[in-house]
Amino acid sequence: MKRTHPGWKSIITASLVFLALAFADEKGDRIIEKLQKKYHAVKDATVSFTQEVKFGATGAEQSFSGTLYMKNGNRYRIEMEDQTIVTDGESVWRYTGMNKQLLIDKYREDPRGFSAENILVNIPERFTSVVLGKEKISDRETLILKLTPKEERSAAKWMKLWIDEGEVIVKKIQILDLSDNLMIYSIDAISFNTGLSAKMFHFETPDGANVIDLR
Repeated sequence: MKRTHPGWKSIITASLVFLALAFADEKGDRIIEKLQKKYHAVKDATVSFTQEVKFGATGAEQSFSGTLYMKNGNRYRIEMEDQTIVTDGESVWRYTGMNKQLLIDKYREDPRGFSAENILVNIPERFTSVVLGKEKISDRETLILKLTPKEERSAAKWMKLWIDEGEVIVKKIQILDLSDNLMIYSIDAISFNTGLSAKMFHFETPDGANVIDLR
């Protein structure tokens, strides 16, 4: 059976959220200061992740792994089992290897989306947060936070984050969308400022690809 993946924006949303958090209490204020300091020092990042999806309508489940490469300037590259999504901040390439189809479109920045800049600025105003407790993940103690959007037009009902306070990163994320689909992201590895080449964020059309250019 052919598996369908959630949209690339949801992957980017979950993978970028480790760059920004906000808490309502004094402890959270200290952590957001650390995150902001880390964010300003990040020029590029590589994130290995595993995603599980539990579909609310059918109860079906699926999982897959991938790697997200990010660089300043809204540049992303997401490599999954049978799909690659690349943006250089101007165009977006989505290539599916199974049917050799390449879809090209303009990159559109969503002011309500989850770019690193938007999250850092807007989470304190757009979400309320509650600390739920602590849990160990891979022998690291994490703080569990639940974020609930204040705006009715939000794409998510809530998010839960498992934060390693020592490393100031998120180790696990849960997102419940408006269709009651639960997405669970496990951050397997993160590295910062490794000098990713700008060439990674431009997609070369494979031979024999069926190209649909919507720009």
